[in-house]
Amino acid sequence: MQTDPKRYVNSGSFTSPLENFMFDPRILVVTSCTGEKRFKPENQLQLDDFKNPELLQSRSAELAEYICPAGQMYTGAQHLRLMEGISILRQARGAEAVDLIILSAAYGLIGEEEKIVPYEVTFNTMTSEEVDRWATTLNIHLDFEKKTQEYDLIFVLLGEQYLRSLKLPVNHRDGQSTIFLTSTGSLKYLKASQTKNIALILSNIQAKHYGYGLVGLKGFLFKKFAEAVVRDLTILTKVYEHPKLFSQIIDNRAIQLNILIKDDDLVATPTIELIRVIDLKQYQNNSIGSGRSETATGISIPDDLQPSANYALGIQYFIPEWDDRVDPRYNFIDDKNAVNRDTYDDDVYAHQIYDRPNYNGILLSRVVFDKSKKKSKILLEKGVHDYIRYSGQIMGDCGAFSYIQEDKPPYQTKEIIDYYHQVGFDYGVSIDHLIVGGFAKPGIREERYALTIKNAEEFIQEHSKGEYKFTPIGAVQGWSPESYATAVKSYIEMGYKYIALGGIARAPTAEIVEILQAVYHHLTPTTKIHLFGVGRLNAVPIFRHLGVNSFDSASPLRKAWLDPTANYHTMSGKTYAAVRIPKSGSLRINNIVKAGIASLETLKQLEEKALASLRRFDEGRLAIDETLDALTAYDLLLELPRAGKVDAIQATKRMNKHAQMYRVLLEDRPWKDCGCKVCVDLGVEVVIFRGNDRNRRRGFHNTYVFNQRFKGLLNNAD
Repeated sequence: MQTDPKRYVNSGSFTSPLENFMFDPRILVVTSCTGEKRFKPENQLQLDDFKNPELLQSRSAELAEYICPAGQMYTGAQHLRLMEGISILRQARGAEAVDLIILSAAYGLIGEEEKIVPYEVTFNTMTSEEVDRWATTLNIHLDFEKKTQEYDLIFVLLGEQYLRSLKLPVNHRDGQSTIFLTSTGSLKYLKASQTKNIALILSNIQAKHYGYGLVGLKGFLFKKFAEAVVRDLTILTKVYEHPKLFSQIIDNRAIQLNILIKDDDLVATPTIELIRVIDLKQYQNNSIGSGRSETATGISIPDDLQPSANYALGIQYFIPEWDDRVDPRYNFIDDKNAVNRDTYDDDVYAHQIYDRPNYNGILLSRVVFDKSKKKSKILLEKGVHDYIRYSGQIMGDCGAFSYIQEDKPPYQTKEIIDYYHQVGFDYGVSIDHLIVGGFAKPGIREERYALTIKNAEEFIQEHSKGEYKFTPIGAVQGWSPESYATAVKSYIEMGYKYIALGGIARAPTAEIVEILQAVYHHLTPTTKIHLFGVGRLNAVPIFRHLGVNSFDSASPLRKAWLDPTANYHTMSGKTYAAVRIPKSGSLRINNIVKAGIASLETLKQLEEKALASLRRFDEGRLAIDETLDALTAYDLLLELPRAGKVDAIQATKRMNKHAQMYRVLLEDRPWKDCGCKVCVDLGVEVVIFRGNDRNRRRGFHNTYVFNQRFKGLLNNAD
């Protein structure tokens, strides 16, 4: 019987003859090279060798004694475990059961039988621009597109920079399924051109759960999958049809593998999902035009998990204060500040612009107080509320990040308590010492943990002795859910009603949830929990469910000028890139002029035309294409020179990328639909990336949007 190019195998069922056969997907695994190799001679190849074909040939000849197939060259943990999994599949299903290609930062995409010599090149040490250029030279994008065409089920086990080199999406044929095993940081590089693409986000949580190091975890999990396939060959068909099942299979969770599973059957289990599984097509649709989506976390609230004991206390949003003020009399047409302007007395905060503050409170760190004698003097004279011109709640902490490198914090408990009292804080946080990065190593972490607890104990004891009006908050640090939970329990026993969890600002949401689950059991109806530096709208429901009562975050504000794409936020969750029109006197423009790329006069003319065109577009007097022509003419000359030269290819790529983002912005005109004070007053100026007075006001708008969406989540939850 002629079927089609697809393969079918006997399923072993005893129903109709047709049902005895199940689709046998052709499998491809894509993995990366590893630093650990079978041979490591002192004269192994370097990147410069690969840039010169003649040199590469002669240098490779020097290493002829070390030549071997690529599949045997790499000895990193991920590669070894992956090869064990591939071997298991081949032994059970035949030598053609699975194919492997390796993404080498030196050779490009190579087959496992391709013979190579030892080298020392990795994408992980390259800048993003270097990765892009070298990946183009190696033809990685097109090779990947070509090599994946013949397969049905594709597994991609790549880290962040290696995924970047693929320049996704690629054109796939219909019906293919792709499973990415990667990290949260890689999401920005995962763009799918088909529907059955998922990403499994791995972190230290999964490494701990499976008892295997994070570095080799991708290979280890593929091996677990291979072992499950050997026990039931129909798993391959099920995973091909429903890739989300992969996470259940590697976690050994019971699923009915003897029947075809429908989408409706893929429902949340009664426990919080161990692995965050993302449908890439859905993720992209929620992120069009810009930065990351703020949609579902992939972590659900179990039906049988009751709200925390402190749930009735609600949840509030605090914003950190870093002198975020603007000139209220700024002239946007002439780009000039008010005459005789004083940056403190005359400039205004966001809560002075809007009728109501876009936050429930403000967090002020001691490091802000210490960095200027003038500022310290004003703060002591006025008090914190008058200094910030804010009558709401103000929380003070020490700013542990500022002394993270020190063996001990530079403050004493009595000194900090007197400071909180003197300047009039509503809340004061005990002195903590961060346990993150290299400071989370055994030996160091225990010392910082004990010191933080000791300071918290001294803090509440000293607070109880005096007539202080501020509420004490005990700062907690840790390195695991258990360490955080133990500290929280002891703080409650000390008498704390308010406890703040630190050191988790950069942790994946799943890790924070695991910590909160451990803390959850110790909370009382009067205990409040604060999260330092964690403002994630997508996680607010589960954070609140697990006992979080407040958090602080400057992310919406800072993204206005720090994010490469998501500068302007909207109520729908969609974000947009602001239009880059740097001022003539900026450092970027000066460097371009010094390099002789363009004259200052030419750049000024293009700058003025870009601004004028954008304003005419806003007034309805210029079409999108004409506006884009003016914007891109200036943008093309804004690529920074390296060694006095500009890479023309990179300049064009940059311009094309911006043109695509700007077109989405101009087509949607989001500033027209926003009724916030900043957008109403500024109009199109709010989406121009240019100087503090525009960029920071755009940040104020983002904070407004964040707060509105935050309140909307709370209303829906209640």
